[in-house]
Amino acid sequence: MLSGCVGPKEVYEKLVEFFKKPPQYEWIRVVKAEETFGWLDLVNRELAKVSEYPFIIKNNTKYLHILIQVNFSNPISPKIDSFSQGYLNLTIVSPSGNYTKSYCTTAKIKEYEDFLYFPKPQPGNWKIVVKIFGYGKYKLIAETYQPT
Repeated sequence: MLSGCVGPKEVYEKLVEFFKKPPQYEWIRVVKAEETFGWLDLVNRELAKVSEYPFIIKNNTKYLHILIQVNFSNPISPKIDSFSQGYLNLTIVSPSGNYTKSYCTTAKIKEYEDFLYFPKPQPGNWKIVVKIFGYGKYKLIAETYQPT
């Protein structure tokens, strides 16, 4: 048998849910780095520059965007592209596993740019690890679209 009675508690909960504002989202820059790499990194690949950038993804984050721009240059004469040698290994460490991208300038252009997109990234501790060998500079930006 159905009853038409609704208690004040149920009415209150429904009203609160109805009038509750949806969460506000905004883009938050979690990593911004501009680094140079040089002579020692060029001479010995085992001594390549390694930089780590840890950050935290909050609950209900909708997007994570990562931009990496690398410019390998020639320390002797920047006009000679064939001497602009370098190697990049980019690893994104997340709670669900690792994602890796690599780039080598051999027989390629000396500039590298990549945009990585993660919809609904898993909350928790994340880290971007940049291992770079050669001579030049790079720029790394990571942004999340998360509740404020």
